[in-house]
Amino acid sequence: MLELRDRIAAIDRALQDEQEVEFPRRPDTPVRHSLDHRFDKTAPEVDAAPAPTPAQEKPNSFESLDSPSEKRYYDSIAAAYGLGILDEDEFIEYVVYDAFITNLRICPVHLTDSGHYYYVEHRSFLPHVPGVILRHGTDKQGKCLGVAHLPLTGANTFGVGDFEASPLSVKWEKMENTGFWTHMKYKLVHELDNGEERVFNWIRTRNNILDDQGDLVLVQEGKEELVFAEYLGKGLLKWKKRGRLRIREMKTFGETWELVVLLTWASVVELSRRRARVRRYSPTHLIGI
Repeated sequence: MLELRDRIAAIDRALQDEQEVEFPRRPDTPVRHSLDHRFDKTAPEVDAAPAPTPAQEKPNSFESLDSPSEKRYYDSIAAAYGLGILDEDEFIEYVVYDAFITNLRICPVHLTDSGHYYYVEHRSFLPHVPGVILRHGTDKQGKCLGVAHLPLTGANTFGVGDFEASPLSVKWEKMENTGFWTHMKYKLVHELDNGEERVFNWIRTRNNILDDQGDLVLVQEGKEELVFAEYLGKGLLKWKKRGRLRIREMKTFGETWELVVLLTWASVVELSRRRARVRRYSPTHLIGI
């Protein structure tokens, strides 16, 4: 084994000649590794690690300073399914308030928009009487814009028009529950002004805590990536304000499109609240089953 003096001399000569010096070692001496693994010599039989793909590379934080921030989904679990509202500029947003007993008052977020105030009158379990009446304005005295019949059995029907003044002028369309055990989806067929029929679905995306109605989205059947309306309830934190409703502006669908959305949404909400009242006051609920 070389003496310390000889090692120092060999290192001094190597530094002068810029050469690499290898000292002999015993066969049973383990290979010494540096504290930094990047300076360890890799055995020639070991393949080098593959270069990272563009997806695996870490983004440069300086490049993201000037880049526009991505729009996030509206606060809804619908985003987990690829749904949600991204282009906020194409929607009219409303705030939904509780009115007399089970009635609802729908007001636009922008208070200057005086033409989009609606009042929803709910009537429960009355024969031959509409279960939902949509009125213009903020109270029961407003003009009737449409009604919906919600019978105990059979399909639900809705129609746009003044049912109180001229009931024969109302054109009726159907909306039905597509599930057998659940009420997650309601299907409606609506005829546009150009005569084309399209199928839409109200889909429940989340059950709010201690609320009789969960969040909803309205999509076209087969094209669920485009959301036409979205309702977000307040859940446990509601007092007078029940939630927010957003409706996409679709001028190509005709002037009655917004009324159809409001009528069908109010029908789904009333059906859900009826089931909640039945569960709340059923005998099985009273005895704790």
